[in-house]
This record gives sequence, structure tokens and C-alpha cells, in this order.
Amino acid sequence: MKKFFAVTSAAVLAASLAFSFSSCSDKSGSSSTEGNLVGGELGSDVNVSQEDLPYGATIMQLTPDIDGVPIMTEIDDRFLSTEEGTAVSEYFGSFSKKDESLLESATYPAVLDFRLKTEGNISEQDFIEKQYENIKSYTGVNFEFTYIMVNSVSGSGETDFSSYDNLVRDLDADANITDRKCITVDCMYQDLDNGGNYSLSNRIGNDVTLYIYTINGKPYVLT
Repeated sequence: MKKFFAVTSAAVLAASLAFSFSSCSDKSGSSSTEGNLVGGELGSDVNVSQEDLPYGATIMQLTPDIDGVPIMTEIDDRFLSTEEGTAVSEYFGSFSKKDESLLESATYPAVLDFRLKTEGNISEQDFIEKQYENIKSYTGVNFEFTYIMVNSVSGSGETDFSSYDNLVRDLDADANITDRKCITVDCMYQDLDNGGNYSLSNRIGNDVTLYIYTINGKPYVLT
């Protein structure tokens, strides 16, 4: 279900209050805001076509009932496809719901195997539990993600992807990478111990940074 609306000052503020241990950076190492809503606010008298509006000016909500995602996810589909948004929802859903099948769907197999080996040859379930506890160290409580917001997207012209390119190709020489994006994400979560809903980005101090790679025709989350 797609919902389009004009961005207000409050929405700009909400987008900037962001789960990231780092940010998407351009090739000079500075944080990129090109095409990003938080880079500035349009005046009310400016007439701009939809294609020229910055990220976040139009919003699409992927819902469990209609789109089959595990967690409702908000994207600007001019910059991020439904399939890419689904991968993001499945990635966070795998930790929130402690679901191995979601992790397998969201993560490129060769990269997931590599992560499990570098963590000490642990199982997928042990990896999920470890990530849940890592997130819990910020929330301070048991949690369940209830809403995901992709706040920015940057592409190859703005971000250096060479490290992940090399990793994927070292792990799988046959991997066909056709697209790559860096995104920043905030997740709303429910406090399962005391009640209430909170922003993970507010707890951490910034957004979560993820890399979305389309490999062999399917989008995956790389972290």
C-alpha cells in the first residue's frame, strides 16, 4: 500500500533522529546527503517534479498483510525497490523474531557462512541470539521490532563499496553483483518488559548502516 505525502519540518526532524554504528560515506570519507531528505527542506513555494524530490519526500509502506514482510517497513520506492525493502525487513525480523529462515532469505549464503565461521563456527540460531543480545545492550530490555524506517540511500557514486565487493568475490567467484546501495535505518521497538515503543536510533545515537547488494538477481543485506 503506497502512501505519498509532502514532508513537513517534523518529518525532517524525525528522519534526522536516527541505528548505525557508522554512516554511509562518500569516497572522500565524508557523510553523504545528496538525494537525502535530511540534507535540507524544500520551501512551500518550490514546484518540483516527483522524480526530482529528495529521498523521503514520497513514502511507501510494505505491510505484513499485503506484502508479506515480517515487520512493516517504510521506504521511498524511487530509491529502494520493494524487493530490497523486503530484504531489510527480513534481516531485522530474523533477530526480532529469532527466525533462521528470515536470516537465510535476507543474507547472501556465502557471506552468512563466512560470518558464522568468523564467530567461531556457531549455528545460525546462536548467531541470531548473539545479535539479539547485542541490540539488547542498547535497548536495555527485551524487545520486538514493530516498524522499520529506511532514512537514506546512497549509491556507487557516493559510497566506496570496494571492501564488500572484494569480500563477496573472494567468497564466491561466481557471484554476479548488479547493484549496490548503502542505507541508514531506524527501527521502532516495543519494550516487552515494561511496555511502550521507542526508537533504536535514539538509544544508539545514530542510524544503523546496512549495505544492500543485488547478487545473482536477488537483493541481500550485507553487514
